[in-house]
Amino acid sequence: MNENTDLLLLGLLIKEPELIDDCQLIANLESPFFAHDHNKIFRDMQRLYAESGTIDRKSLMLAGKDQQISLERYTEIVNNTGFKEQLPEYISEVYDSAVKRHLQILGHNLIKCTEDELNSGESYLNIARETVDQIDKASAVQSAVTLPEAVKQVIDKAIRLSEGNTQDYIKTGILALDRIIVGFQTGTMSVIGARPSVGKSALGLTMLSNMTQAGHTAAFISVEMTAAECAERVIQVRSNVSMSQFNNGNLSAGQMQQFMTEAKALGTSNKVDMIRTTNRTIGNVRSIIRKLKNKMPALNVVFIDYIQKLGKDREEIMKVSGILTDIAADLDIHVCALAQLNREGSESPKIKHLKECGRIEEDAHYVILIDRDLHEQFNGNYEQDSNLIIAKNRGGRTGMAQVKYNAKTTRFYDGGTF
Repeated sequence: MNENTDLLLLGLLIKEPELIDDCQLIANLESPFFAHDHNKIFRDMQRLYAESGTIDRKSLMLAGKDQQISLERYTEIVNNTGFKEQLPEYISEVYDSAVKRHLQILGHNLIKCTEDELNSGESYLNIARETVDQIDKASAVQSAVTLPEAVKQVIDKAIRLSEGNTQDYIKTGILALDRIIVGFQTGTMSVIGARPSVGKSALGLTMLSNMTQAGHTAAFISVEMTAAECAERVIQVRSNVSMSQFNNGNLSAGQMQQFMTEAKALGTSNKVDMIRTTNRTIGNVRSIIRKLKNKMPALNVVFIDYIQKLGKDREEIMKVSGILTDIAADLDIHVCALAQLNREGSESPKIKHLKECGRIEEDAHYVILIDRDLHEQFNGNYEQDSNLIIAKNRGGRTGMAQVKYNAKTTRFYDGGTF
């Protein structure tokens, strides 16, 4: 074990304490780090983060002072901070080293048993089994919810639904779609799939606008569009005024006022955030989501545009899909990942058209595919008939929602509600 890995991981956790949530693999191990001081510091960090959701460096050093840990040790750790993209590797190396140390001690004791006339071989076999069981138990990464608690959640949800209370669902605001899926559930992941230029970003931003206007807190993370481009789309959706109308002079005073009113409302809202990142790694996106949750505790929906940009090959995208599913459950939010389809010709979109579809399909609670003809002419109001195909709804109905798409404002909406 390279002691430097201890420093890299601890320094990273001090710098970005939200990453402690990702350390479950080593959190319950007795003395996971090679150096005794490092184990003390790690336990202090866990305690401070659990108490306040952050790690105050002064409080951390004061706790260490009580345990005779020198200030120079903290300086050494901070100066050797690692990179968050390598967090899984750091954790894995610390875990592997800790397990090997436990087994090394066990092996030494078993070898010595040949000289022990007081205990039987069976006794030492039991010691070996107990040691391995303790390692397995400490290494378990699982939800903190017990089965009785889970059953109670189901019963409470059933009672609310029977009373017409749909608070467990986050409605998309597109009535034709909500009639089929009711709405998104927290703790799950969904996928919106479409060919390029068909409108996956437009649908995601339309949903975000509808949800936040209904009182939910949501965020949009894009690796393609800037925050200003995302904001422009949402303002167009809310005001029904297109930015293009500013160019051609076809804009009334009332429309100008409506556009500016919605722009100011969006800019001062504490229920929405839009982030552009050029760091297209799932580790970075995961960190952004955790920071958003700390910043906005009421956050319950995150849109990501788009999933294939977060991995360079099939294997990486499979990992991305699983990580997004896990973070949705861990933070009790809904993660909606936009995805690109590789459909050709006039065939209606299907799950099989999702690029790298195998794992994405398995992890997703909902899969919604946009069926819109790019070659079909719009009517005089820039409207076009479109279909939202609910190809997967785990535990619910699938089907097709007939909606409208307005090309001028890039808005999807129910045909009877515009």
